[in-house]
Amino acid sequence: MHIEYSKSLSVDERQHIVNEVLLHDRAPVGVGMPRAIGLSARIDDMLVGGVCGRIEKDRLYVEYLWVDSRFRSQGIGSNLLQAVESAARDGGCVESQIETLSRKTARIYLARGYRVMHHLCNYIPGLTLIVMTKELGESHIVEC
Repeated sequence: MHIEYSKSLSVDERQHIVNEVLLHDRAPVGVGMPRAIGLSARIDDMLVGGVCGRIEKDRLYVEYLWVDSRFRSQGIGSNLLQAVESAARDGGCVESQIETLSRKTARIYLARGYRVMHHLCNYIPGLTLIVMTKELGESHIVEC
């Protein structure tokens, strides 16, 4: 048997690897593939903000929340976050998790009910990863 190693992956190969890891890691607890969730904000057909994430079992993972710099401080980000949390809650989620590398952004999430769960210093040299969660519905005790 000859094994060949490559220094590159196609988009399809990368997605295949991701899918296989997700299935492998989740199989023991009966959790399937994550479900994508996303919302956008537009002004006159121009994209000015959006939120992308995934739902796994009963948890929303907010992966990206963005508002065009020209439209910040107008409530667009807060409305997007509230809307994706509401959609997730309607889909059975009881918790939301969000990560940020920005202390300023973390303060915004704190004001919207999130709490800091973890800091990972120098996650990227000079930047701290801040992991935050928020209860969306009835909480339940989970054995870890």
